[in-house]
Parts: sequence; C-alpha cells; structure tokens
Amino acid sequence: MGKNYELSDEEKKILQKHKDLAEKANKKQESFWSDEYPGYSVDEKVKYWLASIHHGMRMQGEATGDQYSEFSAEWYKYVKLKEPAFDMIFEKVVPLLGFDFNWNEYKGRIAANSK
Repeated sequence: MGKNYELSDEEKKILQKHKDLAEKANKKQESFWSDEYPGYSVDEKVKYWLASIHHGMRMQGEATGDQYSEFSAEWYKYVKLKEPAFDMIFEKVVPLLGFDFNWNEYKGRIAANSK
C-alpha cells in the first residue's frame, strides 16, 4: 500500500483559487441568465444563440468530426429551460449559420433518449 498524500500549502492555495474562480464563473453565469438575458430583445437573443451554436458546432466538429454532437436531448432540455421560446429563435438562427443545416439530424439528436 502506498502512503497517503497530503497537499502542500501551495497546492492548497492553488486548489482554493481554482474553487473560487469556478464559483465566480458560476455566479456570473447565473447572473447572466437571471438578470441580463431576460432583457434581451428577440434580435439580441438570436445573436446570442447564433454565436453560441456556431461556436459549439465548430468546436465539436473539430474535436469529434461530428458537428451535430453538440445536440442532445439533455442539451435541448437545458436550452428550453433557459429560453422557453428557443424553437422560434432557433428557426431564425439556422439561416444565419452559413451552411446547409441538417434538420433531420438535429431533430434526431434532440429526440434521442427523451422518453
């Protein structure tokens, strides 16, 4: 059996700094969704979701070779929680993505395992 490892004071400080930064980021995200986002106009919401989805699809495409892997039933539940009118907004986002969007692929991904 190996020895128990105890963190040094420096390691504890680094860990605490990481925890503090994560908490700050979570609070900032909560503030965005509760305070900032609800005040957005439809056009501003379209711009927000366009940037978010375009970035996500690009990153997933580069990382996995499957740009649609961003979409899932869990993702869809999350975005509907944050934006109940997401479907209407997404209809406006898709033509702005700059490529032919595969609606069948998207619908299959968000419906998978949603039973």
